[in-house]
Amino acid sequence: MAALDLWKAVLAGDRTAFRQWVTPHVDELLLAARRELSHYQRLKMLRPEDLTPEELVGETLLTAWRQRHRKPWRLSVRAWLLGLLNRVLVRYVARERTFRRLWELSLEAPLPPEPIYDDDESFWEWYQPDDLERWEDVIPDAATLTEEQLSLEEAPPEALDVLEPEERQVLLLHDLHKLSLQEVAFVMQRSVRETAELLQRARRRMQTVRA
Repeated sequence: MAALDLWKAVLAGDRTAFRQWVTPHVDELLLAARRELSHYQRLKMLRPEDLTPEELVGETLLTAWRQRHRKPWRLSVRAWLLGLLNRVLVRYVARERTFRRLWELSLEAPLPPEPIYDDDESFWEWYQPDDLERWEDVIPDAATLTEEQLSLEEAPPEALDVLEPEERQVLLLHDLHKLSLQEVAFVMQRSVRETAELLQRARRRMQTVRA
């Protein structure tokens, strides 16, 4: 099935087409899920028994199915799924933190109600820019950036724990998953310029740690 026909079938609710649409990306999602869960476990924000990589990927794909009509048309399926995985996990960690805090305060305290509006979904409904900034518009010296490129495959996982959450995510999406700067900006819900600044800051901090 051609890509456009496959996408139309997915939008129409064809679950077989949806499986065909996402299957090429499942292995990469599992690798990302294992890495991200290990990160939050090292930070003591999750326990190994809280969530498995398979459960996280399953929840990500379920979210993708429910939100398929909201996928930005400029964003690749791969980039969109990686972004969804991160947001699903961040929301899960936030819920766990809230639950544990309430548990410590009182066993009788009720959980807070679910928010009426989903800011993430609202964002994608209107964020469809027609004129994307280019890499060269943001950072004039591309050669310098090439020299700063890090081999994240060889870096120990805990080395990235020193980064701020957004810095870490931008660095992983761009330098490890090889998404374009525009795709990372879409995923992070940031402008291209802000995303480039986060990327540069993350690379500088990593170089300081490795020095």
